[in-house]
Amino acid sequence: MSSDTRIGIVDMGSNAIRFLVAEVRSGATAMLESHRLPMRLGRDVFHTGQIPEATLADVVDAFRRFRATCDRLQVSTVRAIATSAMRDARNRDLLVDRVRDAAGIEIEVISGTQEAYLLKLAVETRCDLQKGRSLLVDIGGGSVELVVVENGNVVSADSYRLGALRMLEALNGSEASGETFVELLHKHLKSLEHRIADRFESLRIDRYIAVGGNVESLTDLVALHTPARRQDGIESHALADLRTELDDLARLPLAERIDKRGLKPDRADTIVPAGIVYVHLGQLAGTDRVLVPRVGIKDGLLVEIVQGHREAFAAEDHVDVVLSSCRAMGRRFHIESGHAEAVLTLARHLFDQTKELHGLGGRARVLLEAAALLHDVGVAINNDGHHKHSQYLIQASELVGLTDEERSIVAMLARYHRKSPPLREHEEFMALRRRDRTLVERLAAYLRLADALDRQHSGVVRGVSVKIREETVELRPILAGDPRTRLTLEAKAVEEKGALFAQLFGRRPVLLPP
Repeated sequence: MSSDTRIGIVDMGSNAIRFLVAEVRSGATAMLESHRLPMRLGRDVFHTGQIPEATLADVVDAFRRFRATCDRLQVSTVRAIATSAMRDARNRDLLVDRVRDAAGIEIEVISGTQEAYLLKLAVETRCDLQKGRSLLVDIGGGSVELVVVENGNVVSADSYRLGALRMLEALNGSEASGETFVELLHKHLKSLEHRIADRFESLRIDRYIAVGGNVESLTDLVALHTPARRQDGIESHALADLRTELDDLARLPLAERIDKRGLKPDRADTIVPAGIVYVHLGQLAGTDRVLVPRVGIKDGLLVEIVQGHREAFAAEDHVDVVLSSCRAMGRRFHIESGHAEAVLTLARHLFDQTKELHGLGGRARVLLEAAALLHDVGVAINNDGHHKHSQYLIQASELVGLTDEERSIVAMLARYHRKSPPLREHEEFMALRRRDRTLVERLAAYLRLADALDRQHSGVVRGVSVKIREETVELRPILAGDPRTRLTLEAKAVEEKGALFAQLFGRRPVLLPP
């Protein structure tokens, strides 16, 4: 990216769509335009699973106008992301196609883990997360994102269907039972508490950081009578003060929340359910204060683009996020971490020294690294057929920094680290796009070789030096201990598991003496 450029960003949430244009000049970022359109995609989607025709037309018109703004301001890069409501909408592809045709803008429907990554990037612009453990919470219209960051690394990211608009739509009209909305909401949260509380067991949270328009509006009201303190450079409020304000708001009809509290109509109804969840999560985390940095995932997306993360897998900090998430998953399933780290190192050595053969880039490398760390995770279910169990567990888990498509590729690589290589008879493999099938075949060949080089699971081979010959690829092991160590098992494993590599690259892997 040049030192002087303009960027357009769209964040399609369940409660509103946000548009902004920023200029990057000599490393500094300035906001040129910022608009919030209160268009509730989630209202109909959470009821019917569909975006109605009238809303489709309004969204397309909004994008068409934003494109005109971008053209007027000579914007060079435009990114548009969509979250919970679009993830749930059965006709989302129709909207994506119409926006593309009308405005030339491609909408990316991102996963909860991608939201978590962007949330961390956004919060880091206001708060140092490099020391201690931070809980980041973003309550949108459709979902709640919970991210735990430890010493700068994301160690867990979870998405729950507890968005303010979703809960409002689900619980409104249920007061005929005699219970108030707030009582019903607390009962709903109590029924889900065990799922959320598991994330906080044995965790000491150093800072609780809340993101989202509702918490910003709520703390604005709190600050009218209790000024905010500063912590870690950003405003801090007592959860007790938020709870008192929520009690007052809950007693007011919507019209009075708007007239007496100055809330926008599309904020007046969601602020109470959102606020109750923010306070509830803070209590579960064992903290009595909340930090409000006043950023959102749109700010994280801007950071991603400015830092050159559009192809994020080439960026070292994003690689660290992905691998930290993989290691966290490995710990949950008690993998043999020494073997996983050994295979990771060996896979890197093989990949980096044979670029002229595979021709793959940074994205492929990090998918290989993720698969190396998790290839044996299925042993937690059963050692027999564990490669298939690994595929299932990875596919069913959230890995921060990976799209759904990329997680599927990592799962497939784990599936093929042993036993059968990818075959045309395998339906899941054949369901991949052609380019992804090629990628899986090539990376699986490298993963099988790396796994073979640590056949004893003892870390005897700590590295490998590679020479590419006309008919062979010579692998000279770098040993961790006695240089006279015999590698009989590794040599046999390389011969067997190197067959796929030989088939794909026309060169037979050979393990040389140390």
